[in-house]
Amino acid sequence: MLLLASTGLFAQRGITESSADVSFWVAYWGQPRLVLFGPKEEAFNKNVHEIMFPWNDHEEPSNPSTLDENVQWLKDHGNDRFYIHGYASSRGELIYNLALSQRRADWVKKALISKGIPENRIVVAAGWGQLYPVCPELTDECWSKNRLVRFSYSPN
Repeated sequence: MLLLASTGLFAQRGITESSADVSFWVAYWGQPRLVLFGPKEEAFNKNVHEIMFPWNDHEEPSNPSTLDENVQWLKDHGNDRFYIHGYASSRGELIYNLALSQRRADWVKKALISKGIPENRIVVAAGWGQLYPVCPELTDECWSKNRLVRFSYSPN
């Protein structure tokens, strides 16, 4: 319900976020990740990496070896729980990109489970569409940086 409400707010403002919002998120993703929960979260952030996707795809990541490396690290740290966050570039319609980013998050979740990560370790898999961009320019190079799935640590 919250996702639908926030989608409505962004739709009322238009398809793109304000330049202040975009600038904030570009600066945010450019900083080292904030550690709130101690050494376990710090290790998680250091060792679990983003999965990148080609344009308009959710089933074949651009960096499949990173997914395998993430699986191995997660198996070696069997008590860590985490969130999966899917994203899309700003190319295309807002609603389509929300659905595409959700498909990416769901695909990564299914891939992790199929490779032996217990489902109960995944708190939630959520798609955020083109919100919270890494790169604001309207170029192929920049759009490619925004087509990804991120992981974030959960303390419990």
